[in-house]
Amino acid sequence: HKDAWRHAWDFVIADRNGEQYKGSGDFHEDYFCFGKAVLAPFDGTVVEAVNHIEDNVISDVNTKENWGNTVIIKHNDYLYAKLSHLKYHSVEVKAGDQVKKGQLLGRCGNSGRSPFPHLHFQFQVTPYIGSVTLDYPFGNFLLKENKGYVQKNFEFPKKEDIVVNPAKNEWL
Repeated sequence: HKDAWRHAWDFVIADRNGEQYKGSGDFHEDYFCFGKAVLAPFDGTVVEAVNHIEDNVISDVNTKENWGNTVIIKHNDYLYAKLSHLKYHSVEVKAGDQVKKGQLLGRCGNSGRSPFPHLHFQFQVTPYIGSVTLDYPFGNFLLKENKGYVQKNFEFPKKEDIVVNPAKNEWL
């Protein structure tokens, strides 16, 4: 991403070989992330939910509705999360809904200015679609390095980094 959106992240799922899809990659279902659950990153109030934009044919983009199906969550007066390019008719929440961290928001898709399935994620200081991004660190994640994974806290993943959500340990 560039300029006002330089602090946004695009997430995909890749296999051990770094491939994002199986087969030819010509169909939504070929992509490992397509249809996967998209969860609320924190507690908050949904301020925007778009659910009517069809998924693109692979490699096409919709420049009239850049962000595609989107959910924006207000965490506090100056912190919002925007999750975009969700699957057509998969959004499970509406404006005004209270959500809890980990709650299902929708499914990963290919709507908007998205040539292939992925999740666009950004923090921002206003509730509007198209708002500029906020540089905000990830609180807890695993970063793949040469010899395995290293736990990171309140750091910024870099482009092309492979990150993993730490497994929940019921004993802790």
